Amino acid sequence: MVHVGVVGTGRVGGEVAFSLVFERYVTELSLVDIAPGVAGMTKEEFCHAVASHALPVKINAYDDCGLLKNADLIVISAGFPRTHEMSRRALADKNAQVVKEIVEKTLDNNPAAWYFVITNPVDAMTTLANRVAQGKRCIIGTGTNLETARFKTILSRELNVPLSMLEAYTGGEHGEDAVLLWSTVKIDGMPLEEYLNKTGKKIDKNKCENYVKEISRQVIQALGGTKFGPAGSFIEILRGILLNTGKIVSYSRLRKFDTVPEPVFITVPAVASRSLGPDIWDFLTEQEKKAIESAADAIYKAYSEAKKATGII
Repeated sequence: MVHVGVVGTGRVGGEVAFSLVFERYVTELSLVDIAPGVAGMTKEEFCHAVASHALPVKINAYDDCGLLKNADLIVISAGFPRTHEMSRRALADKNAQVVKEIVEKTLDNNPAAWYFVITNPVDAMTTLANRVAQGKRCIIGTGTNLETARFKTILSRELNVPLSMLEAYTGGEHGEDAVLLWSTVKIDGMPLEEYLNKTGKKIDKNKCENYVKEISRQVIQALGGTKFGPAGSFIEILRGILLNTGKIVSYSRLRKFDTVPEPVFITVPAVASRSLGPDIWDFLTEQEKKAIESAADAIYKAYSEAKKATGII
């Protein structure tokens, strides 16, 4: 019996919510959107989908997140969208107030809820949500799991191997300072360099990095925004937490760095479970660790802008 609330049912939030309808462990789904009629009509659409598949899920709709009660997990996806010309970081001050208000209005009515932050810039917004919640809730962010999905996509194409044979992760910041963790790449259990030597294949790492970091701009320019990729990626994280799978996933968690004044939410691939299991930091190369530390500094700067925009000292 799992009750998930999704606050913000736009392009990405709506697709995540629709995906949750088909997750058999979700028995209640609450949709929240401040735009008049959006949550209600989204509910109607979802009910038609549920009826077509005879799924036993209860669906609620609200135009105020303060009406959301007793959720096990709250997805924060509300906020201003990114255009293809802008950095995700540019949204920090605009989306900060949105995230702050959602956390403040849902804390008391949802005493056992986890928070899962999607709103961009997601690492800074997750750090802000945690600050607002004052440690009263378990909070995680999407982190670089979408970059991980894109990393696996380009590796599969370039090496001409099925995705089922691939293991690979990314870390750092969702966005410009995402770190492709080449040391984690394995094909059919074989480290990348060993596989390349054995097969005689080659791979252009710069091409892969450019794809991972730039493909979203191309999608946004052509389609107006991303939705299917994020939803598919984020469901993997939600399953890890809600089903306690113990799978290693690239989601963001709070981490302290000596070079950053406050702990920030950043991705070091880790076990996704109710206990937020161990990460793979000790298995990364020194170069990868330094790149993640650099990303933490960028996240902190965006978070600082968000704090200023909301008046948090």
